[in-house]
Amino acid sequence: MGAGNALQSLVPQQSEEDDGFVPLVPLRFLGMGLFIAWLCCTHIVAVFPGSGYEMAPRNAYDTAMRVFDIASFLVLALVAMGLGSIGRHAVLCVASVVLSAAGTLVVGWVLLPLAVAPAWLWAVSVLAAPGGAVLFCLWAEVYAQLGPTRTMVYGACSCIVAAVLAFLVCTMRPPYAVAATSLLPLLSLGCALASAQLAPREPQRASGTRYPVPGKLILIMAIAGFLSGVSALAMENVEGVGAMFRVLATALAGVVILAMAIVRRDRMDVRFLARVSLPLAILALLLIPLGGVGLGYAAAFLLKLAYVWFTFFVLILLASICYRFEVPTLRIFALARAASEFGILAGVALRRFLHLGDYLANPAFPMVFSLAGIVIVLCCVLVWKSEKSVNGDWGAAGVAVETNQQVVSSRERFMARCERMAAERNLTAREAEVMALIAQGKTRREIEQELFLSENTVKTHARHLYAKLGVATKAELIALFRE
Repeated sequence: MGAGNALQSLVPQQSEEDDGFVPLVPLRFLGMGLFIAWLCCTHIVAVFPGSGYEMAPRNAYDTAMRVFDIASFLVLALVAMGLGSIGRHAVLCVASVVLSAAGTLVVGWVLLPLAVAPAWLWAVSVLAAPGGAVLFCLWAEVYAQLGPTRTMVYGACSCIVAAVLAFLVCTMRPPYAVAATSLLPLLSLGCALASAQLAPREPQRASGTRYPVPGKLILIMAIAGFLSGVSALAMENVEGVGAMFRVLATALAGVVILAMAIVRRDRMDVRFLARVSLPLAILALLLIPLGGVGLGYAAAFLLKLAYVWFTFFVLILLASICYRFEVPTLRIFALARAASEFGILAGVALRRFLHLGDYLANPAFPMVFSLAGIVIVLCCVLVWKSEKSVNGDWGAAGVAVETNQQVVSSRERFMARCERMAAERNLTAREAEVMALIAQGKTRREIEQELFLSENTVKTHARHLYAKLGVATKAELIALFRE
């Protein structure tokens, strides 16, 4: 099928006078922010269950939730082929999230304050954990259909919303803080279901096609999670502090990304998050053996910051892969999140083991750990560099079962055609984006909303674009893609 035919499914037939309006949808970043805030607040000791309670049951609850989070993601990955789009299973989404909200309330209000036996906490976690996994995968499905630019901007806004909500909850007295936290997943679910109705539907899985797992990317996610979990190695009284650092890192990530999107809108490259994460992680690891409370806290914060920034980048990368290559989101996001959570769990377990065994009293141990961490980070860089498709599909695109050849989707054909034309006509990155949207039949208002540009900026890009392509109208531009 040629590029012109491939375009038919992407180009709605609209007249030049059509001036449809696609508004910014606050539900997308508010809802995701509510979900992230819930994840953060359930790990903050001042919220769950508040100060003055025993830490043993608190740690048991954290461990149980992480274990069953991982299990839930793995189950979703296993059933992904049969389940398909998780947004089409509203009953599953509602039931699991309601159980998670109820479990959050029971644990924070009853079980942790009473310092019950760990078995009770584990029993409740079995019921409460799947809702978080389902909600994450539901939001991943919504974001993966928005395109890279909107995914980045909405994601940055959600980070800021999450930080504001988390800090607001932390100002409440513990009983009310627990109640507020319990409402967060329910509100997030409402936003997700509403957003799913407004966003384009995820393409159905192509028959006779298998979708490989981006194993290298998932491995790096696990290592990043491990470094995040062990980040508080050089700190004292660490329980709960890491969660606060995660909130701060999330807020900073959102502010920086949003600022970059505004200031450098014509040259924005989200890969800078990955590039910054590397020196941040190495600097943090170098601080660990230096000792001192202040340096320990600095090391922990920098590792959390590196983890949050790198995770944000990987999630955008995965969303872009799913969008461009029409890869089903459920399996790939479930496995990525399971790997990240497993890494965090392993890191937290190692950190607690080392603190209990007083291994850090030996001054040589922090030095060895620091060097080992740096070697691990550099190995991740080598793995990254070895991936030939680092800017493409990371091996996740569809492959025909019979021929073992990559299945090229209609959207991929269209986007590849755009890239070739952009290279031939020397278009800027922003001009190429505008060209692709015009070729899909988008109106000026729709382009403004999708790229978050002003009316005059879109007109300027379009004028330059038309001149370089040698066309005078939108219809003539679309015709270029039908040749």
